[in-house]
Amino acid sequence: MASQVSPFVSIHGRRFGLTPLGLEVDGRQITSGNPTYGNTFYVHSATGDDSRDGKSPLRALATIDAAVNLCTANQGDAIIVLPNHTETLTATDITVDVAGVSIIGIGHGGQMPHLLHNHADAEVSIVADDVLWQGIRHSADVTAVKVAIEIEDGADNCIVRGCKFDVVATTTDEFLVSIRTNDASNFALIEDCDIDMGLGGAVAAISFTKDTDGTTVRGCRIQGDYSTAVINGITTASTNLDINGNLLINGTSGGIGTEPGIELVTGSTGTIRDNYIVCNLATKAAAVVADTAMLFQNFYNEDVSGAATGGLVGTASADDL
Repeated sequence: MASQVSPFVSIHGRRFGLTPLGLEVDGRQITSGNPTYGNTFYVHSATGDDSRDGKSPLRALATIDAAVNLCTANQGDAIIVLPNHTETLTATDITVDVAGVSIIGIGHGGQMPHLLHNHADAEVSIVADDVLWQGIRHSADVTAVKVAIEIEDGADNCIVRGCKFDVVATTTDEFLVSIRTNDASNFALIEDCDIDMGLGGAVAAISFTKDTDGTTVRGCRIQGDYSTAVINGITTASTNLDINGNLLINGTSGGIGTEPGIELVTGSTGTIRDNYIVCNLATKAAAVVADTAMLFQNFYNEDVSGAATGGLVGTASADDL
């Protein structure tokens, strides 16, 4: 008998369903296949109820954490967060502690699922291995929210993809750190994220707070008035990093910042390639602080101008004082 495959459905222009290889969204494989299919749960704040089973959009749950609590580890479970879903977090209200779970937001622009972080400790905590967190908007709704997404100690192979990080009040609210990896949380992938902290007092967009191995940051657009580097390592050296294809703006068009685009702990290793970095330092070379990493084709600019004033990091220019 032929294998049974769930029908594809379309929600707000996104097409998703289960194939023999796992969950597919818009033709892109999201989760890998398993001997048996995992469960799919749906979340929507306006129509959901956490007392339901969440197994169809008509029986949606109201919160992401309630859906996580129904998942089973390592069987390919997926949580579909439906368009226009909103939640207000006042503590660590979402803890992803089930390995192998995919949390996928459906919708873009104003319909993107939206989390309002309304307390200094309001964060999404990823505790388990092999977690996918995708397509969710995070907004800092008070001053000095410590972190938006925390990849906790020892949580390996986590993906944060296609998420947006912004603020409610542009001059006062901020995530001090938008995405943070912790001790030995290895092989993370941070991809295609849009982070804009405006003029608030953010510290770093992405922080390797302790050692991480094999972590990749690629294709992200990041800007904000950061008090340290846009991508920053602290405490312990990290290894085998790959930071590539990002736009990193420290400051704003009215005031380019004087901190680097990338600054790693001494002894950190890996590759830093094809990044565009905007900051205002004495030399282009100072835009990337990474004494034992390999640099390839990174560009620097400190001028807000229609003229093509940027240059390749590692070569002298008029911007060097």
